[in-house]
Amino acid sequence: CSSKSLFEGLQEYTKGASYAAGCLDVPCKSRAGFREAIHTVKRADFVVIVVGLDLTQEREDHDRVSLLLPGKQMALVSSVAAASKEPVILVLTGGGPLDVTFAKEDPRIASILWIGYPGESGGRALAEVLFGDFNPGGRLPMTWYPESFTNIPMNDMNMRADPSQGYPGRTYRFYTGSRLYGFGDGLSYSKFTYNIVSAPKKLRLSRPLKVDSSRNILHQAGDTLDYLHIDEVTSCYSLRFFVEITVTNIGDMDGGHTVMLFSRMTKVVKGAPKQQLIGFNRVHTGSYKSTATSILVDPCTHFSFANDYGQWILPLGDHRLMVGDIEHIVSIEIN
Repeated sequence: CSSKSLFEGLQEYTKGASYAAGCLDVPCKSRAGFREAIHTVKRADFVVIVVGLDLTQEREDHDRVSLLLPGKQMALVSSVAAASKEPVILVLTGGGPLDVTFAKEDPRIASILWIGYPGESGGRALAEVLFGDFNPGGRLPMTWYPESFTNIPMNDMNMRADPSQGYPGRTYRFYTGSRLYGFGDGLSYSKFTYNIVSAPKKLRLSRPLKVDSSRNILHQAGDTLDYLHIDEVTSCYSLRFFVEITVTNIGDMDGGHTVMLFSRMTKVVKGAPKQQLIGFNRVHTGSYKSTATSILVDPCTHFSFANDYGQWILPLGDHRLMVGDIEHIVSIEIN
């Protein structure tokens, strides 16, 4: 490998770039480098500040106990932002979420980029994004929780929220608490719009279904909504369908974009997730052009969920498909 630092990557794009450590290491237990950093910032036209995590903070046998930036990194960011002539760009490293609410709410911080643990070309990749030679299109693979989420015991593996116990649940499917950024969030230099071109409005289950003489096939889930146990459905394969989607880039830059299709129940059903991901496709779309893509939907998998007894059930009635701000209703009925 011939890796270069993030600073070396930026140096390839601009002459006269300067650098100051600010924090002497990632744990950042001292303000010893703050003065030099602030002095450097005051002489700069634009400022990029890199903070975050390394393997001293997170690794296979070492868990973090906080979602905040380590040590005095937060103070460094705020000090640099206050000293800069222009709003700064904040770059976050690390493999997991960070509660940077202070930065999100600070008007002196123009943008926030999470770059994970970059490889040998990470410095150049960052520079290409910052200088507009590459149009980013990343999506967060996990929910970014606030620091208060660390008060939830890690050995509580319940996914669903329990308001009576003050338990907010886990993951984008069930979490009901506040969040910094959500699963799938991400920005681009372009704006993309969607249109669902083709998707069925009704799916019909034909009798006979699997018949168990000891019980009824239909089950009451509340009000008029019935459901089936998945093992009672004989025609799962025939229910599958493709959702045809067009993606339009209404921005000035060509760019890649991840299309994410979600589903959720239209009625409140006990134990049902708030939403769940069906599938995703990555597409590249030119400026002011459209690209077509399709995502396979398997109702027995994507419209079902596990009830309180661990049994997979398929609710009948309306299910909502969602891609961006576009929605489409699919109804499951029995002939």
